[in-house]
Amino acid sequence: MNLKLIGEAPVESRYKARSLRREKLCYKRSEPDPHRQIFVQVPATVQGGVMSQIRKSDFSKARIACVGGFLGSGKTTAVIAAAQRLVERGLRICIITNDQGHQLVDTTLVRSRGIHAEEIGGGCFCCRFDEFAIHAQRLVKQHRAQVILAEAVGSCADLAASVYKRLRQYYSEEFVLAPLTVLVDPHRIREMLGSCPEFDESVRYLFGKQLAEADRVVLTKSDLLSDEEIARLRNDCQPLAGNVPVSVMSARNGSGVKEWVEQIMTGQTGERELELDYALYGRAEACLGWLNANIDLISQKEFHATDLGEALMASVQGSCRSVGWSVAHVKIMFVTADGNNWIALTESQGPAVWGGSRQLSPCLEASMIINARVVADPLQLRLLIEECVQKVTNRRDIRTRVRHLESFSPLPPKPTDAFHDSRSSFP
Repeated sequence: MNLKLIGEAPVESRYKARSLRREKLCYKRSEPDPHRQIFVQVPATVQGGVMSQIRKSDFSKARIACVGGFLGSGKTTAVIAAAQRLVERGLRICIITNDQGHQLVDTTLVRSRGIHAEEIGGGCFCCRFDEFAIHAQRLVKQHRAQVILAEAVGSCADLAASVYKRLRQYYSEEFVLAPLTVLVDPHRIREMLGSCPEFDESVRYLFGKQLAEADRVVLTKSDLLSDEEIARLRNDCQPLAGNVPVSVMSARNGSGVKEWVEQIMTGQTGERELELDYALYGRAEACLGWLNANIDLISQKEFHATDLGEALMASVQGSCRSVGWSVAHVKIMFVTADGNNWIALTESQGPAVWGGSRQLSPCLEASMIINARVVADPLQLRLLIEECVQKVTNRRDIRTRVRHLESFSPLPPKPTDAFHDSRSSFP
């Protein structure tokens, strides 16, 4: 493919919507010192009858809530929904996103909702804990964050030992910990526990360990399920979750979000730690090809991002299926002067779904961000994505300029501190 890489550039390209260029940070207003014992009255209609008063002295320490879950479990949508609920309560919320690479759809999406987000790339929270702590401290100092929602990369496990335990030991005077939540996609639990799973033993091992360390397990996308399916899937999750209850939620229609927010704000963390085989964990991450791209789209005639996104996703899915590659997660986001929208695919056979509710207006220019996680060699994945992009853009007379393009397989995880069970094995 003759896409020309013209160098690094921020994902917030010149085609970003006006609301993004303003860079609204976290929830702001003129307030006195947050450590004084004052009350902020919040209408009961906003609160849904809960916490009609918020005591600011309760936030002398910022609350950190880590959210884990396998690729495609709906973490970003859920974290944004929780953040918006908390902002309605008058709290200052910031989010930390995370990935093995850089240039995330997630970070752009969070910022477009007016929530300040910082991105930790190049490794999971466990392996970049020092950076995680610095980001958290900066969010409190510079943005007076009262709640920090930290979305871990979907291939991450061992958050309880590698993040939470270290926060307790070294930062207990600065932060209080919310329950560690792990989200589960309904299709993924069926796929992982089925008789013919698409992913190999190491990936299924990683998936199970993510649930095993959770303080709270939440089955997402409940709006797509019947009551009978919900009951069956909760029962399927329980052996992996142990004695932790499995709740249900739909960030899309809001069902269960209020209850999850209450767990974040009032729940306690456990002391669950994993007996984790790091060699097997590393193999799970290494079998995934990772691709992140940021591409400018330019045309002399108007094009529809919706049409382009659906065509590109269909091409990627069909090409992966034809060579026998299992799709873990593919997200494509479009940013235009009219706003942004994104389309996501979380399985090899099922349909892709748009995340936003509105279609973007026809445009002459747009920025496209692609995040793909597929069981494939990273170089071959890159060639496949390049071919698909070239095919769908050429048919629409759209020129492309590549701002950022990377493909790789994650390196073996090596947490920066040894808070692990002696039976854990490191590569």
